[in-house]
Amino acid sequence: MTSTGHALTRKRIEVLDPLVADQIAAGEVIERPASVVKELVENALDAGACDVEVQLEAGGRDRILVRDDGLGMSTEDAQRACLRHATSKLSSIDELTGIATLGFRGEALASIASVARVEILTRERGADEGTRLVVEGGAIREAIPAGVPEGTSIEVTQLFAAVPARRKFLRTPQTEQGHIVEWLQRIALARPDVGFHCASGARQLLRHPAVRRSDERLRQVLGADRARDMLPVEWEEEGIAIRGFASRPGTSFAQARHVLPFVGGRHVRDRLLLRAILDAYRALLPQGRYPAVVLFLDVSGELVDVNVHPTKTEVRFADSDLVFGATLRAVRAALAGPGMRGAEPDRREGDAAAVDAPPLPIDPRDRVSDALQKYVIRSDASRASGGGDRMPTRGPAGRSPSRRSLSPLPAGTTPSLLPSSPAPASEVLEPRADGAPPEPFGALRVLGQALNGYIVCAHGEGLVLIDQHAAHERVRFERLRAAAPDSVASQRLLVPTVVELAAVERARLLEAGEDLVRAGFELEEFGEKALVVRAIPAALDVKTEPRELLERVAADLAEVGVSDRLASASDALAARVACHGAVRVGDPLERDEMTKLVRELDTIPFASTCPHGRPLLIQLDRGEIERRVGRT
Repeated sequence: MTSTGHALTRKRIEVLDPLVADQIAAGEVIERPASVVKELVENALDAGACDVEVQLEAGGRDRILVRDDGLGMSTEDAQRACLRHATSKLSSIDELTGIATLGFRGEALASIASVARVEILTRERGADEGTRLVVEGGAIREAIPAGVPEGTSIEVTQLFAAVPARRKFLRTPQTEQGHIVEWLQRIALARPDVGFHCASGARQLLRHPAVRRSDERLRQVLGADRARDMLPVEWEEEGIAIRGFASRPGTSFAQARHVLPFVGGRHVRDRLLLRAILDAYRALLPQGRYPAVVLFLDVSGELVDVNVHPTKTEVRFADSDLVFGATLRAVRAALAGPGMRGAEPDRREGDAAAVDAPPLPIDPRDRVSDALQKYVIRSDASRASGGGDRMPTRGPAGRSPSRRSLSPLPAGTTPSLLPSSPAPASEVLEPRADGAPPEPFGALRVLGQALNGYIVCAHGEGLVLIDQHAAHERVRFERLRAAAPDSVASQRLLVPTVVELAAVERARLLEAGEDLVRAGFELEEFGEKALVVRAIPAALDVKTEPRELLERVAADLAEVGVSDRLASASDALAARVACHGAVRVGDPLERDEMTKLVRELDTIPFASTCPHGRPLLIQLDRGEIERRVGRT
């Protein structure tokens, strides 16, 4: 008897039956009907298909048919493709690191055939006749000549029939169908030059004809309205090319499922890339909200390992710091680009309506409204963050309104650029003399202050309510960020603290020593397991627990490296400084102070939220106001 009370029975080690071994291996690749579609469609793309058609029955549980117009296969190749470890993609281990295809045709078919019935109709391009193969239980049951079109058609039925334990874990047909359509949309984003069609019986689920440009495919997949809200991303750095699209900060979602990074044309789940993208939106979105980003990274095969996971949904980078930094800078550059400022409507490259049509006369009042749309948080994001059109009725509990002016920035930072006089009440939004886009905030007419915390402005046929604390906080934050000091001020601890850490955490912190000093830390080695903390960034609360702080920093360093992560940490510190010095809700302001603050929003980027991601303003047009008071 063992200590747990269970008797052990010695069993001899046996070599598994080949079919059982294949079915176990197939489980690593074929998890559900969407896995079958993924493998077969990727094979079709590797075969040079220009058009791919998918037909489903019962969400793929009963039948999956994938038809392509690619190169097709000869009889011999078709038979070999159904064997384990058979592929046309590489012949030696040296080619593994530089492989540029999406998958291994033989590996996919062998895995699928071990858990389903597979019928293959294929004809090699230029051949007089094709081949029909039937594979069941991992073995070829039939192989005969057949008159079929050029290309390949593969039908999969009886999925997991021989593995009932796995079949019972499949979801409803609607759920499985949803997974398939979602994956097809993702691969369609990566391959706009290929047409994708998916149907369930007579019902069309997806139809994306081939197009020439990525923005056209984006409109097909996301719809015209959402695609119009995306900013183009273009970036090259040290052998890494990044392109794609990123949503404006005014648009956000409750989940990260709309963040879609692709490496080598393959959608991947990668924490490094996700973190870089989310860091680019730091201080632009409410907490718990996520952007929509479609990003394609072209990285040399020597710098990325795509064989980390059997389904190739995960990757490993040889230089993770380089990839993280390039991705962060690519998205930030898009968010800081000209598309984020000014009142002119977006113009997409190649859009005939935008390029060829003469400009229409625009009423200045309409131009104000159009410009402000770039800064207004969408209603779904506002609700999620407690914003929207519901204003709090009082300031923070326990505070009494007090007279307070807009305080200057801390010594050593960029001075305030607040104008010295308010805008005339009659001012409308006109192009500037230097040809730059109009300034939407400067055209607002300040009416007054509501609830000692919200600046009420008029524009054209509507009202704008600006959170005075969020606005001042954003202005101060951008000034601090623009100052870009070489180092962050430190505050020395009255009593140095000895912190014991895990060996790997301690090593990471010591390796990043110089960067941590610039970030405001002062650390010393203490024995073999501990560090002495003598100073922390001055912007942090004096009650900050050094152990928790260092553990978080060490975890961040492990995930994304040193330099860029600390740059994001500096943003967090700047946000904290900006918050502490900004005017509060509950502080009464004079009209000229409010006007100066509103106008200063035109001098900074990213004016849609406070540094913590809370909405900066809401906009009420005349139609909405009249609907609420019943005047229709």
